Order: sequence, then C-alpha cells, then structure tokens
Amino acid sequence: MKNQFNIYENYKVSNYNFDFMGEYILTNSKYFLNKKRVIWSYDNKEYVFAKELDNLSIDYLEKNLLSFTDFAMKNLVQVDENHMSTTITLFVSTNHIDKILRSKIPKIKKRKSYMLGLKGYSSLRIILFDKSTNEFIYNCDSKDVIHFYKEVLL
Repeated sequence: MKNQFNIYENYKVSNYNFDFMGEYILTNSKYFLNKKRVIWSYDNKEYVFAKELDNLSIDYLEKNLLSFTDFAMKNLVQVDENHMSTTITLFVSTNHIDKILRSKIPKIKKRKSYMLGLKGYSSLRIILFDKSTNEFIYNCDSKDVIHFYKEVLL
C-alpha cells in the first residue's frame, strides 16, 4: 500500500482521529503534440481512513464514524475541472462487532454526484474486520476491493 498511497499516521481531521490515512491520487491526461496542449485530463482519488477499536457498537458507528463520512464527503472531496471520482474508504478493525451492525453495514450506501455527474462523483466504502472471527463485514461499494483486504489480513 505504501507504494501507491501517501500514508499519514495518527491522522486527525476536524474532531476525528484515525490510526492512519492513506491518500491515492491518479491523474490521466491526453496531450496534443506537447504537454501545454491538453486534450483531456481527469483525476481519481481515494482516501482510506483506518481505525482500531476494542468494541464497535451501533452508537459509536452512528455518532462518530457515519458522521465522519458525512463530513468527509462535504469537506475532503475537491471538485474541480478534472475531478472524476473520489472514494472514501473507512476501515475499522475491532475485537467485537454488535450483531445489529452485521445486518446494517451491507445496507449503507452513500454516493454523491456533482453537477449531475459532469463534475464527477464520490462514494463511500465501509469495511469492518472482526479480529475474533477473522470476518469482514462491508457495504456494497466495497465488493471490488475486499479481496485485497482479505489477502493482507488473513
């Protein structure tokens, strides 16, 4: 992950603290003759916020983690002329996950379009890892990357 992501340990943004944050920025461009003549260009960004907790409850999820995701989608996504997509991934490792969360997490879906999609979109991935059972609980948008987390942690 260090090869592709900028890693910031003990990351704090606003009132939210994380063990680390990983930032990935991909810029693609097409030029005509030289780099001063840009035909098109777009940016894809991904932010991974990781936190380790002893116990994850529904209250903590709603008051801290989901409120952070609202904050991140409003304040961390930088919509400019080249913005195509921003993905915010919230990864939480814990010793115990409430039973209610096991059914709630797969139903969480947050996406936002900017200027009807002309300025891109942002989406949210939530991945919970139960260390006691080595089980992953994740939402629909995380399906395309969950294999990576399984390879790293299992």
